[in-house]
Amino acid sequence: MYIRRDRSNLHFGRPARRRGSRMLLAFWAIAMLLVIGVIWRFNTVQEWVLSGVGAQPTPTLDAITQAQLGERAYLVGDIERAIVHYGEAVRLMPHDMDILFEYGRMLIYRSYAGRSYRFRAEQALGVATRAIEIDPNNARAQALFCLALLENGRPEEAIAAGLRAEQLAPDYAEARAYLSMAYRGAGRPNQAFQKADEAVQLDGNSLDARRALALGLAFVGQFDAAIQQYERAIQIHPRFDALYFELAVYYKAQDNYEAAIAAYDQVLAMEPDNVKAYTRKCETYFGMREDALAQEACEQAIQLDPTYPEAHRQLGMVRYTSRNYEGSIESFETCAQLQEEQGILLPEREQACYYLRGLAWALLARCDQAWPILQDALQMNPADNIKGFINEGLMLCVNYDDDYDISEIPTPVPTAVPPPEPIGVF
Repeated sequence: MYIRRDRSNLHFGRPARRRGSRMLLAFWAIAMLLVIGVIWRFNTVQEWVLSGVGAQPTPTLDAITQAQLGERAYLVGDIERAIVHYGEAVRLMPHDMDILFEYGRMLIYRSYAGRSYRFRAEQALGVATRAIEIDPNNARAQALFCLALLENGRPEEAIAAGLRAEQLAPDYAEARAYLSMAYRGAGRPNQAFQKADEAVQLDGNSLDARRALALGLAFVGQFDAAIQQYERAIQIHPRFDALYFELAVYYKAQDNYEAAIAAYDQVLAMEPDNVKAYTRKCETYFGMREDALAQEACEQAIQLDPTYPEAHRQLGMVRYTSRNYEGSIESFETCAQLQEEQGILLPEREQACYYLRGLAWALLARCDQAWPILQDALQMNPADNIKGFINEGLMLCVNYDDDYDISEIPTPVPTAVPPPEPIGVF
């Protein structure tokens, strides 16, 4: 006997009207189950409906969740977003030392983005000070205090905090890493290398320990070894852009400009709108005397962020050496104005935006403009070679007469790379 498997036999031999009643009853039961389900899952359904009309409710996340989101943002290289989440976590749990530490560290990492972000280091010092007030005997608090003091130009005080952190937790790799950086900031290379090496021995997977060792090696001129340590650090955190910026510095110290450009291109592959990377490419091409490529990179940086002083400074240097004095004055003036508006202290400003602007005015026989700018540049505590340029400009104005032909006056070539900056600001 052949049995049909493609049909139900539940109503076999029954009147058709009975099938309709049972189907109606089944539909009613399903509808009731849906109503019960909606009531039970009301919050989820409400969120789905509101999202459909563009009215998403704002969830309230706890401190741990915010901290986890901050860590996730950090791991993908979004330091600014990490700061937002860790800041909210600190607001919700203001006495949690682990969260305070990570928040302060993110602020410091963000300060490496350029002079315009130095305020983040100041904020980090405030966070570290608060951590010390909460628990002065906490090793993480003292370690953060060490790093924050260093990034605010106080290396000797940073050493004291680092030693205290090391005393409180002898096996804490980051404490020795930050102590190493503080010794470097104080100009003590042997101790910087020793503490960094100890940090790596304690934890070879610590990003800060590897970075400290790289900085310590580079401080004594061992650039190849420093580069190897940066490569190890990049393996630990391949999306932390500060590592590529610092690595590029030591490639350039070896005149390996192509490798430096490749490091900046790696940053741009991760962050296509990274203004600092374009600016550093401009500086590197300028050092190679590839002025057309340098100008292109600087203009791209300015297009992305017209308020970034370093990009205007470097574009001004390209224009200045091309004898486009009027264009260089425009760039340098914008650079100086932006730094003043952003509250950057006079000793920390881009000196080229002042002394080269004064020289450009002098070369255009506009000593009424050149003289006060060059005098201001002398107040910025410039290096001896820069003082020499400034004095040349002043003497040019003193000795000017109508017989001078500007085209016959040699243009002083500015330094391709700016003077050394605080640790982390490469």
